[in-house]
Amino acid sequence: MAVYMCRWETGEVSFVSARTKKDACFLLDELGNAEPQDVHLVKNFMVSFHLTDDGEVALSEMGEETDDLFGQKIYPLLYQTKDEVDDGRDVPTAARRRRIRQAVEEERTRLAGKMKRRLSKDPAARVVQEEMHMSSAAAERYAEIARAKRKRP
Repeated sequence: MAVYMCRWETGEVSFVSARTKKDACFLLDELGNAEPQDVHLVKNFMVSFHLTDDGEVALSEMGEETDDLFGQKIYPLLYQTKDEVDDGRDVPTAARRRRIRQAVEEERTRLAGKMKRRLSKDPAARVVQEEMHMSSAAAERYAEIARAKRKRP
């Protein structure tokens, strides 16, 4: 199985393990409407988590290539800003914090309106898509499942 990434319009990012982009879209339907063109293959994905004192699971660190993915593809404006304002001090200045907060806000809106809703060409899937407000990829999977069930003796 491969790992796929979806960078949502809100600035959030999701990762999913799936056989194909369409399978990834089907799984991501739990979170939102992702189409195959919104989903990207990720190579060499590695993250570590730890437990906080409050019992929450938190990101501990990312592998080097995963960190590069975030800097180059997922949040390029933020990483560029961080590089520009890095003055080598351990304690960030108020101006540095302001610039980073501004970059975060830009990243949250940078892809607004970029995820286009596609209507399925399959009439049965389109009905499901419209009724359930889901992506064409997920609706097509449900239509396939329904057709397979009807064919069973």
